[in-house]
Amino acid sequence: MKLLLTLLIATLLSACSYRADEDIEQWMQQAGKDIKGSIEPIPPMTPYVPAAFSGQNLVPPFNTDRLQIAKKATRNMPDASRPRELLENYDLDKLKLVGTVQLKRGRIGLIRTPDIGIQQIRVGSFIGPNYGIVRSISETEVRLEETVEDINGEWVKQDNHLLLQLEQGKTP
Repeated sequence: MKLLLTLLIATLLSACSYRADEDIEQWMQQAGKDIKGSIEPIPPMTPYVPAAFSGQNLVPPFNTDRLQIAKKATRNMPDASRPRELLENYDLDKLKLVGTVQLKRGRIGLIRTPDIGIQQIRVGSFIGPNYGIVRSISETEVRLEETVEDINGEWVKQDNHLLLQLEQGKTP
């Protein structure tokens, strides 16, 4: 009897089944009836036209001949045949202006080198590795004009100076 009752309840429950998503499916079918999609057609392809290269006769940018052409211009080029002076063997950061002396013929600068000691310079003396020439000497500084080679192989002038070194590296 219990078995029969259980079977009867199960049959009744299966007959009363209700699908919850049935109304959603009906709405989707009715809403989608009138919808028509439209896709724009693909634009026609234009034919490929290759560009003509006209740079065959130019000098390539990484060719060393490019530098050789620039080096032929000797404007501002220093005199390489001139014998180098003693102070041209030192970088400027290794040299120190430790004093100046005023004479009748002009002012003399006293330069300390790292290994030789104190050397004298006058206006027109050469100093440093970049063909530096002393242009003026004052009480507190030596002004030089250096000639350096830029990346294009051209020689350019640039100003530099040495300042008087006081106690413990202080400048006036």
